This record gives sequence, C-alpha cells and structure tokens, in this order.
Amino acid sequence: MANIETSNFKRLIGVWKTEGTITTEKENLKLTGTDSYEFILDGNYILHKAAVKMGSENSGTFEIIELDNAADSAKMQYFNSKGESGCMVSTLVKNDFVIQGDKIKFEGSINDNNTKISGHWYLQKEIDTWTGFIDLILVKQS
Repeated sequence: MANIETSNFKRLIGVWKTEGTITTEKENLKLTGTDSYEFILDGNYILHKAAVKMGSENSGTFEIIELDNAADSAKMQYFNSKGESGCMVSTLVKNDFVIQGDKIKFEGSINDNNTKISGHWYLQKEIDTWTGFIDLILVKQS
C-alpha cells in the first residue's frame, strides 16, 4: 500500500496550465491545455487527466500513476483519445522528474515551490538516437 505522505508524487496534485512546442519534420506546432492530478482509491493511485490542443488537433489522456512503497518512483498506465495505451515508469528525485516508456521519455524538473514543471519529451528513432519531440511547461493553477 502506498504512503501518500512520503511520496514525492504528491507534488503533482493540482490543476496545471500546460503550454509547449511540438517539433515535427515539417513545422513546429503549439501545444496548450490543462493537466490535472488527483489522489484516487484511498491515495494508492493518482489520476492524471490531460486535455490539450496539439496544433489544431484536440488530444485527451487518462493516466493512472501507481504509488507503491517507493517515495520517488511510480508505474504509469496511460490511455489516450487516439486509442493508444501503454506503460511507463517514472522517478521524481529531489526536483528531477523523469518518465520512461517504450521509445519515449520525458526529462524535466519541478521547482522547489511545486508550481512549475518544465522539460522535454523525446522519441527514440534508433537504439542510441533520441530526438526532441515536445518542449513543455506546466504552471500550477490550483
């Protein structure tokens, strides 16, 4: 069972304004929207909901973050409006926030006040080659 008092992931709880730039081969697209994180199921999990506009396309994601006994790591299961799903693992050590999945990763940080997350999503093109995909900033609204 998770201990929400000692989990670093409690720093994510709240509603965030999300902005960023998506880099494609043809152009750069604007990303805007909202992310929210809330404890569910007696604090054993966090429900992450994202509703963003990527260029002219709306995109939604639900993600369950499984809090186990480790204060700085969690498993993540996501589902999105394109019908895609997958598993990732994440760490939140001090202010360093890292998410790793199958051929995708996020490397970023959260500030000391837990009011701003900034970082970059990368896609794996080849075994040792990662390409920048999204530059992202989330600012806590509540």
